[in-house]
Amino acid sequence: MSKKQFPNKPKAKEVAILADSIALKKLKISLGIIVAAFAFILYAQSISFKYTMDDPYVLNENSLTTQGLKGIPMILKTDYWYGRNDNNFRVPEYRPAPLVFYVIAWQFFPDNSSVFHFMNVFFFALTCFLIFILLYKLLTQKNIFRDRSNLVFAFICSMLYAAHPIHTEVVDSIKSLDEILCFMFGILSMYFAVKFTEKNFFIWIFLSAISFFFSLLSKETGISFIIIIPMLLFVFTMIGNKKILMVTMTLITVCGVFFLIRYIILKDVPKNNGNIDSTLNNSLTAAPDFISQKATEFYILLRYVLLLIFPHPLSCDYSFNEIPIKQILNPLVIGGFLLYLFMAVYAFIKLIKKEIVAFAILFFLITLAPVSNIFIIIGSTMAERFMYIPSLGYCILLANLLMKFIKTDNTKNKFTTIQEMIKGNIILFLIAFVITVLYSIKTYSRSTDWKDDISLFAHDVEVVENSGRVHYNYAKDLSTKLYPNEKNPELRKAYIEKAIIEYGNAINVFGNLFPSAYNDMGCALGEVKRYDEAISSFEKATLFE
Repeated sequence: MSKKQFPNKPKAKEVAILADSIALKKLKISLGIIVAAFAFILYAQSISFKYTMDDPYVLNENSLTTQGLKGIPMILKTDYWYGRNDNNFRVPEYRPAPLVFYVIAWQFFPDNSSVFHFMNVFFFALTCFLIFILLYKLLTQKNIFRDRSNLVFAFICSMLYAAHPIHTEVVDSIKSLDEILCFMFGILSMYFAVKFTEKNFFIWIFLSAISFFFSLLSKETGISFIIIIPMLLFVFTMIGNKKILMVTMTLITVCGVFFLIRYIILKDVPKNNGNIDSTLNNSLTAAPDFISQKATEFYILLRYVLLLIFPHPLSCDYSFNEIPIKQILNPLVIGGFLLYLFMAVYAFIKLIKKEIVAFAILFFLITLAPVSNIFIIIGSTMAERFMYIPSLGYCILLANLLMKFIKTDNTKNKFTTIQEMIKGNIILFLIAFVITVLYSIKTYSRSTDWKDDISLFAHDVEVVENSGRVHYNYAKDLSTKLYPNEKNPELRKAYIEKAIIEYGNAINVFGNLFPSAYNDMGCALGEVKRYDEAISSFEKATLFE
């Protein structure tokens, strides 16, 4: 009778390696949860906020959203603004994904602004979590930093992104769910593409393609990932050009399918209905020539960089005439041009060496390109929401700078707990902590301005004094919301008088471009019995129509 064979006992070293691997996995999950929880808590106050800016146009003033689930079929075959109660406003934009989320939420929680704000905060927190997971996977693939310093980098970068104040417009404005979903699905597409290079299973490239498609369905600017993903694979993985080409062709096919669907659905939508590209929306259209237009664009691009570095002050609007047309010899224009030229040249040089700095810079430039007004004039002069995706490139650069400055190669990186990680990199975390706290204070403070339109416009008229739209919107809310509902005579008088002043400020900026301002000014003047001035204002409104 043969003796029963027993497997060899694992060696102590193998047990230690396994235990260390399990501890590292738990640490990674814990750090990801911390990032997501931090992002959620930072914006949690916005859950109690009301509708602001364009929110009503996609929610309670949208005939498709208010149908609940019954509105989905029409959402899938019409343009983004089709359901807006103002039927005169039609724009060739196809973004069904955020609208589907709206109608699902409306079906169960109709006209509940808290639920919609919760969606924004939740998906933002999820996006921050996915950024952390993606960065760690990319850095581990390339082993850019020593050992577990890759985990430190991913954590610091994700925390900086979550805290950055320039994201307040996107997270606090319900309508900007399109930006959040576009980036979230873009990150998933990147992640699955990297998984494909690891496992070589076609399910991963399929999931990457589906995620990319949903990114496009959320907002057309997701097209930038068609360049970002192949570049990411080139920089961070060791796969050959054949696989990169395979992924690229898959993305191109998906992009082609999307734009074919988009063309079929939007072919009858007027390109200029609603004056989406008018001077009031984009002051660049008022430029007297091509040179001054491009000069102003580089000035705006410089302002984006400055807002990333020092995010103050922030505004909900940069339309006419907050950014006047600049001339080519303006020092800030020259500075903007030289900065972006240097960034592009430096990034392409470093790209050959597959350096993370190159990826960060090119990520910023490529994702900014669709909304930069450089290649195509869009419906906005400038907007902080346009930095929502590109800002990740800035955060990667900042985290990389901190890691290089502190020289993490000389720090302790054999940690298995959060306490050990922080203790072994104390100087790095102290600096990152200070930056994150400063960003968070500004983010929390700025978010409070978004609690309702009155609060937002009252704050921003002091920040963007030359924005006719902010002055007009503030006056409109004072005269049509606060004034008629106020029972205190003194406050009523103060509201309407303030509204008249703000209408006047708006008219001073708009001139003859916006006759409605004269008409509304006439109504406000009539409320205080300044009839002669009211008649004059009504006449101007008629004259300039």
